[in-house]
Amino acid sequence: MSFQPQKSVQDGLTHLAERLDPIIAARLSDVLGELKWTAILSELDNAKGYVGKIYDTWDLQAQLRILTERLGGLKYPFDDPSRLVSTRGGELRIVRNRWAHNDTFSALDAWRLHDFAARLLAHFDDSEGLAVAERHRVTAIAAVVEELGIEPQSPEVSSAAPEQPGSISAAETVEPDASVLVRHGGASTPIIGASRTPFEPWIPVLVGDVSILDDLPKKAAKELVRSVAIEIAEFEGPIHIDRLAQLTALSFGLRRLHPTRTQKLHRQIRASGLTVDSRKFVWPETVDGSAWSEFRPNGSEADRPFLHVSPVEIANAAKFIRDSSPGISTVDLEAATLQTFGRRRRTKQFADHLAVALADNARTI
Repeated sequence: MSFQPQKSVQDGLTHLAERLDPIIAARLSDVLGELKWTAILSELDNAKGYVGKIYDTWDLQAQLRILTERLGGLKYPFDDPSRLVSTRGGELRIVRNRWAHNDTFSALDAWRLHDFAARLLAHFDDSEGLAVAERHRVTAIAAVVEELGIEPQSPEVSSAAPEQPGSISAAETVEPDASVLVRHGGASTPIIGASRTPFEPWIPVLVGDVSILDDLPKKAAKELVRSVAIEIAEFEGPIHIDRLAQLTALSFGLRRLHPTRTQKLHRQIRASGLTVDSRKFVWPETVDGSAWSEFRPNGSEADRPFLHVSPVEIANAAKFIRDSSPGISTVDLEAATLQTFGRRRRTKQFADHLAVALADNARTI
């Protein structure tokens, strides 16, 4: 029987979900008691202001969120300094998203999935699950050799770090005030605590080479590029469309974008079903921009330029600060809001962006 990439991918995803459920439950048993581990995701959605949903323990999408996202006060209970789990988990999130959208897979795509899964299960010392993943990987690699005449190599754990928009000296390092790092209503999230989730940048993972971007707008290239963009937006959203284009390009090994390439990526992002607002910020399905009241503090060393912070998020932070300090002056409010996002100096661009945020959302402050 000939190799069927679609079935191979589906079998691999199903197997991985079966193996991850008990691994996650065992790792979190001390903090969960009799609760299912999906209770953490429900609390995380509450803390982040996401649209709530019901989760199943066998759902791979939910499992990969647990593995790759900061779990409030629990932080990253599955990862280590090598960030292997976050990196492999990010790759697997993209594959699962492609499968959910009925994308077309090649033998090489199937091999990559089984390689990611095998490495993840090996990290968790799941010998039984690893044995099955290895069989899937061997079958897929034989199909790749037959199809392409090459044997793919497993990459080392690495990520393509985005270029920093500008360096900040140690003397200028700014951290958010401790008061904005604690949410009101923490009693509703007893497992993950009352700490506010800070901004966490997506770790870019290589899912292909620049030839995929060169092939736009061919069907296979569009499917892959859109799946990558959706996962990044889900992790970082609201995210400026330029940043999303840059991070998407990094997933294909491209660091610098010329205007024509940027516009092509913008078109794919807009065609992916993601919401792009009038300020060019991209919102994932999990966040209702019209009702979202949260924000994600960050220090000045974080990989997020202030101009790439949504005006809605800035206004939410300003409202929280004013509610916490009634009578605060406008000057002090603006300074505290800038500090919340790792900034102190009021450059003209920063001042203009801040003014837009406060003016557009004056009714909420």
